[in-house]
Amino acid sequence: MGPAFDVLKSLEIFLSVTETGSMTDASRRLGVTQSAISQQIKLLEADLGTPLFDR
Repeated sequence: MGPAFDVLKSLEIFLSVTETGSMTDASRRLGVTQSAISQQIKLLEADLGTPLFDR
């Protein structure tokens, strides 16, 4: 079983990444690991069917 997908949490994470400019800074802001940020962004991208960030 993979990570849980919570669309509202994923949108909060997406906004934090766009506001801070980095997944690392967003993780600090939200108090979660950078890995958790990355996983939620990947899930959101999969749900939307498109990449959201140029990595």
